[in-house]
Amino acid sequence: MDQPLQALRAAYESPYDAARAHRAKGGKVIGYLLNAVPEELIAAAGCFPVRLRGEPQRSPIAERYMETYMDGEVRSIFGALLEGRFDFVDLLVIPRSSEMYLQLYYFLLEIPKWEPAVRLPPIHMFDLLQTPSSATLKYVVGRLRDLAERIAAVGGGLIDGQALSTAITAVNAKRRRLQQASALWQAETPALTGVDALTTISCASFMPQDDYLTRLDALIAEPPPTFATGPRILLKGSPQSDLRFTSLVERLGGAVVAHDHLWGDRTYATVVEERAEPWAALARHYCLDIPSPREYPQTKADARFLELVQRARVEGVIFYHDEWDDTLGWEYPDQKKLLDSRGVPSLFLKRQPYFEPPELEQAQAVRAFLDTLRRNR
Repeated sequence: MDQPLQALRAAYESPYDAARAHRAKGGKVIGYLLNAVPEELIAAAGCFPVRLRGEPQRSPIAERYMETYMDGEVRSIFGALLEGRFDFVDLLVIPRSSEMYLQLYYFLLEIPKWEPAVRLPPIHMFDLLQTPSSATLKYVVGRLRDLAERIAAVGGGLIDGQALSTAITAVNAKRRRLQQASALWQAETPALTGVDALTTISCASFMPQDDYLTRLDALIAEPPPTFATGPRILLKGSPQSDLRFTSLVERLGGAVVAHDHLWGDRTYATVVEERAEPWAALARHYCLDIPSPREYPQTKADARFLELVQRARVEGVIFYHDEWDDTLGWEYPDQKKLLDSRGVPSLFLKRQPYFEPPELEQAQAVRAFLDTLRRNR
């Protein structure tokens, strides 16, 4: 029973091995950021889609150019690009889903003037809008076709409707399997910790699809033994692309049964409509159904948040916001009120540094919060 879980853990620790192997065999690798770039489109072109993540390590060359008030993960990814750690990528796609990532795009366009020795991959900005209107959907279909042309320009195949429909069905299969697997960490008696849940979800963005589904199916068929939990926690806020904070909460006796951020449970919560015209269906999904800092209207996102709280039997929510968060903080007061009205306690950790988080202070706050939840039990 440990074999599929160990394989997922190994893939999480070395997330780009499969992409590098694909490129070594002559294939094309398309790297992308966040969850706002359609991997279906990349797969339909016969390329390997891989979501790039930040690592909490400083880069001297990045700090030479990028201000400290930029989002921590953005600064980390910027440094990795300048240092050549993403040299296996044939095209980098940056979505315009937050101001910070738009600024990253501009920074990368300027770097060749100042660092001519740095070799960056070709860069494409995917201008995704996320407002519920027919004009927006029409605009995004145009941007999808622009992206398809750019992928073809770096060696990807031409995409027709049949290829796109096939890719949509394939990626939907991965989402549906994750929906099924979520019972392993959201059930009343979980079989996976929050750390392994985040590992499992994240690997969907790194591993070859067939390999990932094989591991996931094996885990679902023969899960680890269930275990008694401490207070059931949902982590919400800034993207948790690493395991540090989830691990801290669980070391202190909490059970992280849900993640509501851009690497978490909502990344697989909805599927693309398979019977509709594929370009329009893909545009609709990425406009209206994915979690994003720019979701509109906010009430829709809040309803999905509350549904996750209920489904995972959450006893407490920890809001974790990046030190330079300029988006999520606006949503917090209303979301706290929604939780308060339902009797769900919450803890707000604001202005948390990405590179050197104050773990002792975090542990004190989390320990006190868990003690309160235990008393409420």
